[in-house]
Amino acid sequence: MDSSWISLPIASAILIGILSYLSYWYKHRNIPPGPRGLPFLGYAPFFGPNPQDTFLELGKKYGNVFSLYMGPKLAIVLNDYESIKAAFTGQADNFAGRGDGFVFRYIMTGRDGKIHGIALGEGEIWRTTRRFMLQTFRDLGMGKSKLQDRILDEADYMTDIFAQHKGRPFDPFRTLFSSVSNVVCTLCFGQRFDHGDPSFQQILHGLEEMSSFLGQAGPLQSYPLLRFVPGRLSAFWKKIVIAAKKNDAFLLSLLQKHRETYAESDTRDYIDAFLHQQHKEAKSTEGVQPAFQDEEMLKNLRSFFGAGTETTAVTLQWALLFMLHHPEVQDAIHRELDGNIEAGKSVALEDRVKLPYLEAVTREVQRLANVTPFGVLRANFEETTLLRHRIPKRCFILPNFKAVNIDPELWADPLVFRPERFLDGNGKVSEPPQFMPFSIGKRACVGEALARMEIFLFFANIMQRFQLRAPNGSPAPPLHHYTTSISCRPLLFQLEAIPRL
Repeated sequence: MDSSWISLPIASAILIGILSYLSYWYKHRNIPPGPRGLPFLGYAPFFGPNPQDTFLELGKKYGNVFSLYMGPKLAIVLNDYESIKAAFTGQADNFAGRGDGFVFRYIMTGRDGKIHGIALGEGEIWRTTRRFMLQTFRDLGMGKSKLQDRILDEADYMTDIFAQHKGRPFDPFRTLFSSVSNVVCTLCFGQRFDHGDPSFQQILHGLEEMSSFLGQAGPLQSYPLLRFVPGRLSAFWKKIVIAAKKNDAFLLSLLQKHRETYAESDTRDYIDAFLHQQHKEAKSTEGVQPAFQDEEMLKNLRSFFGAGTETTAVTLQWALLFMLHHPEVQDAIHRELDGNIEAGKSVALEDRVKLPYLEAVTREVQRLANVTPFGVLRANFEETTLLRHRIPKRCFILPNFKAVNIDPELWADPLVFRPERFLDGNGKVSEPPQFMPFSIGKRACVGEALARMEIFLFFANIMQRFQLRAPNGSPAPPLHHYTTSISCRPLLFQLEAIPRL
């Protein structure tokens, strides 16, 4: 019998195996070391509920720049300040790409079937959108006293709700979430909503659900066909679709109302500014740019409304929890307030310079809370070398900001809550370069100025009016119980807000 028909398949299989190995070796030559993970799934099944903590442990074994697979996609984890700075500022243009996944793409896909919005945008459309958004928000008062009256009105409303509990235990998160969202609504939509408005609460509930689902539907990002397999992931997918459609309907209704009431001489909010730009470009010979199509506006609103609400509200939630753990810090804040702010008077932006300790407390909360442990997923456009490591084209880039925030080489006693570390020798607020609560580089948070205003004004006015305590003299809720999705948030807790005035 001629054995060539047997040897040929065997030889072919061996050749394919050799070629596959050589291809794998060539692709992975000189990339950062890292754990192998599982076939098809990569290391994602081992991330755990809080990947930032898993990455801290992996960094001890593989170094501060390491690689792993998230499904079929190669990801590079940057686990220290040097590597994050080298990527996001040293090679800012190359690392300004946006990492994405199937679920993120679905959420940011418009009615025309294309991806839109600043969150996943790249190139000239993204640059145009970012410039326009920053300029519009500056014109509307972001980062200036022009906007503070709106925030202070919301702070008064929020603290009045706190006072209505008359020192009895309550969960503050829903009130914080509604108040912060109303500031974003004022800026984007030109209106605030009553906290009890059922439609408003339905939208906020949808935002919370979306955040939770995104944190639990990780495998769908790489393997979208799993949404058709009956089980937990398909159930999450259905909920994501429902929440996304509700959010789109809400935004479309606001856009329609603005079109009906638009006046060229009156720019009430971001939507009006966008419509004004549309009308202006429609009269030009080139027509309306892609960056100013309706779908771009809707997805930009979704990004800012969602991210602008959650991260700030969660930061304030952490701030209140830290105060329950540190009554001595509360006492120091109250002494500073009493010595500089008239009793019964709201704390305003111009009071910042008189309240350096309170400002330092907010920085220390941001450092230890790690509200956005990775920022938003990034990617590199082209293959490059980073700190002697080869980084292939279009990798996911994961900056682990928690690793920086508790690095003993950068912070003395990094796990200790000590606001004084953000004060210089003259008692003024000082932020070291490794403090990056809003990320750095070309993809740094576009809403940083607004977030800083809100965190200061909301927190300062809560502290001006109340002393915070754990319920019924019990121990403060634990700081190490938290969940990570879009943000890292503590488990819900109750407190007592005792009026000071």
